[in-house]
Amino acid sequence: MRKIKKLATLVGVLILSIANFAFEISDLRFGETVKVGEKKVKEYTLTNNTTTEKIYKLGIEGDNLIKIIPNTMTLKPLQEKKFKIEVEGNNIVGKHEYFLNIKEINKEQSKDKVDINKTIRIKQTYTVN
Repeated sequence: MRKIKKLATLVGVLILSIANFAFEISDLRFGETVKVGEKKVKEYTLTNNTTTEKIYKLGIEGDNLIKIIPNTMTLKPLQEKKFKIEVEGNNIVGKHEYFLNIKEINKEQSKDKVDINKTIRIKQTYTVN
């Protein structure tokens, strides 16, 4: 019986932590085709859907030819800002994958509760031809 209560508590904590990851991104996929030697830029909108100010750190994992501009944004509650991902078509023709990492940080640290900084990884693809 104790194991069931512990498991229920753990599941509840996980659900609450997922629900608190409250931002919205305008498009989840890059999915573009880039010609060898050219660049492709896609613009996204990130929205803070919370009642507190957040810092978002954006990063790319898995491909050093991709740039993200800007890589840090501070958003007030319900504010939105734009960022861009720039992909350079290298000499390797075919499908490529990388991860867009978005880390959400509470700007205002609370003394009464534990603040959890969360990171989400979104798998992205692009094709070079």
